[in-house]
Amino acid sequence: MLSYALPTGAKLAATIKICYYNTLPNANYIFLSIQLLVQTRKPSLQKMINFVILMNRQGKVRLTKWYSTYSQKERSKLIKEFSGIILSRGPKLCNFVDWKGYKVVYRRYASLYFCMCIDEEDNELEALEIIHHFVEILDRYFSSVCELDLIFNFHKAYYILDEILIAGELQEPSKKTIARLIAAQDSLVETAQEQASSISNIISQVSSM
Repeated sequence: MLSYALPTGAKLAATIKICYYNTLPNANYIFLSIQLLVQTRKPSLQKMINFVILMNRQGKVRLTKWYSTYSQKERSKLIKEFSGIILSRGPKLCNFVDWKGYKVVYRRYASLYFCMCIDEEDNELEALEIIHHFVEILDRYFSSVCELDLIFNFHKAYYILDEILIAGELQEPSKKTIARLIAAQDSLVETAQEQASSISNIISQVSSM
């Protein structure tokens, strides 16, 4: 018996080849050969998306989400570098920038820049699709989203982003599913606010007696 241990992260595919051999006048022998094709792929321990930054044309940050470990000092330095790199690029340049062994993928919508830092071997077009996916959901939720919506409802933007991405990877590609989850969360918030309001009214009535 021949055994073979596949490397971690390897993909296995099998193909069967059938060959006919007429070795005898009145007999046909069928020869089956199974070829195993092993495609090794180095397992990636890094996340696809290291962090997400939303900033306006003046470099003011409106949203940040970190999926890799950075100190507060490193985060401030990264945001400053990102502002200088992206805001200085012309509108006719591509949306990909090589940066310190990573790739910066960004896209501008109105006055906001949506930026993602991905690993060097990851797909830039996939990151652009995730950005557009995020913007479409924001636009559907806020009914033509603008910068003020993210300023006054930043917690909603974070909640939507958490429904799309987890640990730097795409979690939910369906817009309908995310809209349903957000609506359920809004319903819970409204119910909690009504209960809190009713309790406060009862307390005020009791205290006034």
